[in-house]
Amino acid sequence: MDGQYIFFVTVLATLLLIVYQRIEIKRRKLGLALLIIVGLLLRHNAFLKDLHTETLIGIGLGLFISFLFWLTIGRYNPVGSSDEIKVLGMDD
Repeated sequence: MDGQYIFFVTVLATLLLIVYQRIEIKRRKLGLALLIIVGLLLRHNAFLKDLHTETLIGIGLGLFISFLFWLTIGRYNPVGSSDEIKVLGMDD
């Protein structure tokens, strides 16, 4: 087992999933495209280096950590919309 590879995949999966959770609803398709591209690159790397088990462990840990993030922070602080932003000027 390659611990460094598991750590790398875990950090990468966690960051991508947390970013996807915090993306504005209008931009979710772009975030999904990014997730798919990085997922395909991880799959290709796993096949080249024969690290299938380590990749699955890393993705599983990343899913678990991003779920904990959603459970503790994401549910109580929903993503805002750019339509709700109000700019205050000199006359306001």
